[in-house]
Amino acid sequence: MKYIITESQYNKTIDKFITYQFEPHEVRQSPKHPNSIFWVKNGEVIAELLHMNYFFVAREIWNTISPMFSLEFDETQKVIKDWLDEHYKLGGLIPKIHSLNQLSLVARTLD
Repeated sequence: MKYIITESQYNKTIDKFITYQFEPHEVRQSPKHPNSIFWVKNGEVIAELLHMNYFFVAREIWNTISPMFSLEFDETQKVIKDWLDEHYKLGGLIPKIHSLNQLSLVARTLD
């Protein structure tokens, strides 16, 4: 069975899915990484805001969003950027993929 949805419904679905990936989260900082703010969910670092320029997303989350909606890299980057702007007024950040291994190491240094 095929379903036809409007672009508005599609965008709302993407928004809800991204929200589910990131919420709820805690904001944490590390003295070893003073230029970064980390988002932590269920004890795992899921994102890093670096110098308020970049929003590094855990690879696992990025690789969940992208194939779920058949998005290319730049499309995934845009939907995350739009989501950041709509929910947090952080649309100026540039979303990028972050290595889970790097984020796991950082998690050990958080307050």
